[in-house]
Amino acid sequence: MRPLLTRTIYPASLLLEDKPCLIVGGGKVAYRKAGGLLEAGAVVTVISPALDDRLDEMVQQGRVRHVARAFAANDPEGYTIVFAATGDKQVNREILEACRSRRIWCCPVDGNWMEGDFVTPATFRSGPLSVAISTGGQSCRRSRLIKENLERHVNMVDSADCVVIGTSHQQMDLQGREPFHLSPERMAEAGRLLMHVWGIHEFMLLNTCNRVEIMAVKAASAGTNALVLKILGFDRLPPDQYYVKRGFAAFEHTGLMAAGLLSQVPGENHIVAQLKDALAASTEQGWAGGMIEEWMAAALHISKDIRAQIPADLPQGEIEDAGVRYVCQKQPDPAAPIAVLGTGTIGQGVVLRLAQQGRRCRWFYHRNPPPADTVPEGVILSPWSALETDLKQAAVIIVATSAEMPVLTADMAGLFKPDGELLLLDLSTPRNIDPAVATLRTGITLADLDVLKAWDKQTSPALASFLCTGAATVKDHKNMYRAIMRSFQQEEVSIGE
Repeated sequence: MRPLLTRTIYPASLLLEDKPCLIVGGGKVAYRKAGGLLEAGAVVTVISPALDDRLDEMVQQGRVRHVARAFAANDPEGYTIVFAATGDKQVNREILEACRSRRIWCCPVDGNWMEGDFVTPATFRSGPLSVAISTGGQSCRRSRLIKENLERHVNMVDSADCVVIGTSHQQMDLQGREPFHLSPERMAEAGRLLMHVWGIHEFMLLNTCNRVEIMAVKAASAGTNALVLKILGFDRLPPDQYYVKRGFAAFEHTGLMAAGLLSQVPGENHIVAQLKDALAASTEQGWAGGMIEEWMAAALHISKDIRAQIPADLPQGEIEDAGVRYVCQKQPDPAAPIAVLGTGTIGQGVVLRLAQQGRRCRWFYHRNPPPADTVPEGVILSPWSALETDLKQAAVIIVATSAEMPVLTADMAGLFKPDGELLLLDLSTPRNIDPAVATLRTGITLADLDVLKAWDKQTSPALASFLCTGAATVKDHKNMYRAIMRSFQQEEVSIGE
């Protein structure tokens, strides 16, 4: 097998507008070279005794100058670049040597190409965008194949926009949302599949106790939406149990969400950290890049303006605030022993708020104890292994763990207080207390996020009114959305990009 002939190239773009360029030869290859030069604004001359019909049409239209004769040694004089495109290898060699003696760049289109000064890669244009692909002479077919695939992708960029697809506590209850929760394994698999969907340029996956959604910059394609729904499992849901927002509606959604106005507890701040963490994780995986980063930066910026306008009479707080209020109402005895399971952000918040209410608790940790500066005075720390002996003392158990399966189940009946009233509060998604625990005996009350939402009603007229205010604030920042769109659709390109 003949070894592949290749050259290491330096990619560059020639500025040929109004500059004289010469093509020697009048066949199909000459026609293609003429077309490319005309697109670049060059002044094109063709030297050849005969012309391809399409090249002759260019001449008749006055777009190309034709010299109807064979090549002469002094023909390259005065031209910026020359293409040697005759059907004769020896003549092409003579053209190359004539150019070299005059220090004029020449591109032979046959086997002499390795001795030339430049090559023309497979290219395509989309508006102001030009894309070129070269294999250094190894495989023109491969270059064309890559070019055709990229061309389809670039065409999708022109129709790309911000898109949000997801479901939340506003569309489904906790039991309905649980099957769509993205465990680390499921999230990694979803991300892997989404990376293979043509038309999705960048994306970010968000998974919280309230919602599961993808924020993407993607092409306007119903087929792409269908693939996203399939990957996330939403294709099994009726349309009223998930949302698809596109364009400015998606931008508005993220602004309101970052402001906490779409959360179960309006105005909560955890969503800010969750968005930042989701962006960092998506960027690390290579799913998100500059476009998503710019979008999220805008959403967080707008959310600060929205939060600054939240009226004093609008109930605010975190899920821990609602949980502790619920516990204090349902178990008013300040001396009632309380157990808290979980040392993450929610667990820490619960313990702190209980201490602020004068409620002491026993705080169970799974592997490592919480940092000393997060443990209020009077709180007793216990390792997970102490559940078997210490949990049965609690009249209230608050679970704020982040396990994928319940940490308290019906077969652990011996761990719970054997008689009297027992209040269980599950602040986890998916639920970390098996609902069957509530049936172990009379006197057990089990509440999850849905019960808490119904009890701590925040869908007040004040919230509905402020949602309109928040939407108006996002609209005031519509220029930020337009800037993001311009940044990848018709961005001005700087020299040396």
